[in-house]
Amino acid sequence: MILPSTSLFDWCQWLQNTPLATMINESIWLFPLIEGSHILALPISVGMIVMFDLRLLGLTTGSKVTNEFLRWSRFGFAVMLITGVFLFITQAGKAYGNPFFRTKLLLLLVLGINAAVYQWIFYPKMSQWDLAGKTPAGARFCAGLSLIVWIGVIVCGRTMAYEF
Repeated sequence: MILPSTSLFDWCQWLQNTPLATMINESIWLFPLIEGSHILALPISVGMIVMFDLRLLGLTTGSKVTNEFLRWSRFGFAVMLITGVFLFITQAGKAYGNPFFRTKLLLLLVLGINAAVYQWIFYPKMSQWDLAGKTPAGARFCAGLSLIVWIGVIVCGRTMAYEF
């Protein structure tokens, strides 16, 4: 049982030693299945977001097609989130001190804020500026920031695996 005075590191150690984490780590097929699903969901999620961002930047066209990209990206992101939580559970103690893991979480927070700003400010008027053929500078900024930060998330995700 975790007590309120327990440190975050102690909680991560406890989490890593739960029966669920042990079962995943000791399974011949479960850990590779979770990790493989996490990696395979990457192009579905981030790839679709990249296509949408490129459209906002004016580098691709087709609003109906790119709106479908977002639907698929949500599915891919859900798979990545669920499998990412399971991967974290199995390595929580090691992830705690990993600077790449911490940076990845920070970058994911930036992406969440960026997406919220886009959704609240720009998306409601997308049909208007889509017809005009000119994406607002703020929406282009959100798209550019998204592309750059996703690159950072992917680099940190792959690099942190080498630190475990």
